[in-house]
Formats: sequence, C-alpha cells, structure tokens
Amino acid sequence: MTEDRLADQVRTLLRNSGRPRPFRRGEVLIAEGAPSDEVLLIETGKVKVVLHGPNGADSILGFYGAGELMGEMGVMGDRPRSADVIARTPGIALHVDAHTFRTLLRDHPPLSAYVTDVLSKRLFQADQRQRLHASFEVSVRVAKQLLSWAQSSGEPVDGGGLRVKGLTQLEIAQFVTASAKTVDHVLKQLRSDKLLETGRRSYVLPDPPLLERCLADPEWRPGRGDVSRFSGRPDNFAQPDSTRAC
Repeated sequence: MTEDRLADQVRTLLRNSGRPRPFRRGEVLIAEGAPSDEVLLIETGKVKVVLHGPNGADSILGFYGAGELMGEMGVMGDRPRSADVIARTPGIALHVDAHTFRTLLRDHPPLSAYVTDVLSKRLFQADQRQRLHASFEVSVRVAKQLLSWAQSSGEPVDGGGLRVKGLTQLEIAQFVTASAKTVDHVLKQLRSDKLLETGRRSYVLPDPPLLERCLADPEWRPGRGDVSRFSGRPDNFAQPDSTRAC
C-alpha cells in the first residue's frame, strides 16, 4: 500500500470514529499538563505546537495543517500533554477519544503503521531542529529555516522565487529560539542582500538556489554584501571544504 493510500485509509477510519468540531484562531486545542484524553485529526486550518519555557519564553516546536494527527503521543503513553497545540487559523478538527483511539490501534494494523511513521518523521524533524540550533548562529538559522520552509511548502512566484506565507516574525523567532528583535535585524540583512522580500506575513525568496549556495559556504553570513560571488552557476564554484568548521 502506498503512503498516500495508507494515509487516506487511516483518515477515513478516524472520521468514522470521531466528532468534528470547529476551532477559532488562537484557540488552545491541547493544553500543556492536561490529561491526554483524545487525539485530534486536523481537517482544515493550521496549528502550531508551543512549549512554554521556565523563563516565560515560548518555543514553537512545529507547524501543522490539514491531515495531521495531534496528541497521539500522550494518548499512547497515557501521559499528560507535554505542549500546547494552538490554532493559527480557523479550521475544523476531528476529536477521537483516547479509549477509541487505543482500540483502533489494537484492531487496525494500518493505523498502527501510520502512527509509527508519523512519530518517526517527527523525531527526525526534532533531531534536525536541535542540530540546526546547536551548529549555527541565529542569522544562519533564520536563513536556513526560511529556505527549508520555502522548499517544502513555498508558493511559486514569478521569476522562479518562492513565497512563505502566514508566519509572523515572532513565530519565526520562537521557532529558531531567538528574540524578535534579532530576527527583525536578520530579515533586514537578507533584504539588503536581495535574498528576501517581505510583506505582511509574507517572505519571498527571489532566488532560492542562490540562497542555498550562500548557505553552503560555512563562512557566509547575511548582511556582509558578498552575495555576488555566488550568483553564477553552481558548478562554477568549488565545493566547501568539508573539514572546515561550520
């Protein structure tokens, strides 16, 4: 069975077992510390997973949309919620109570296989995020993350660029673990390099391959004005020395 067919089969199974409810932008769908009494399937709309730090600073662990499963880890482990799930837009979520979800897991191997795959992908994403934060300074983290979002879910624009929509600067800052002021400064640097165009909750990368080539050089940083040397074809440039520290 293909991955898409498996996902469709699982969603149909959950729709036959749950109750759809609308949600509003800003609504807390899952609250940190609460009992794990249900699983959500996002039918429409967008949500974010937010972890509250001991110093009052929030970190965003991920952004999710239609077709995504939320809260399954707490239900499977019978543990309190470890983070908030907050609506970024209005939408509809399917609510499946914990007992029903565990029964479905036991009786339907495709659901178990699907959930295992979801957990594996999210663990990989968490590892990648931790590696990004540990290995790079904020300016590079911001540039890399914008490029990653653009390549994975960006909207094409004229001239070959990609647009990332719907994010606030605060959400970018919370995702890369930096202050909003620092992120604002980095965005200005990327604009000065002609690598970024911004609007209201809109971030356009006019030339994603150019930004990718800049980021391939471990010594490149936004705002230094040395982008022109990366503007030719990729094969015109020597590959970065893999022995150099990033």
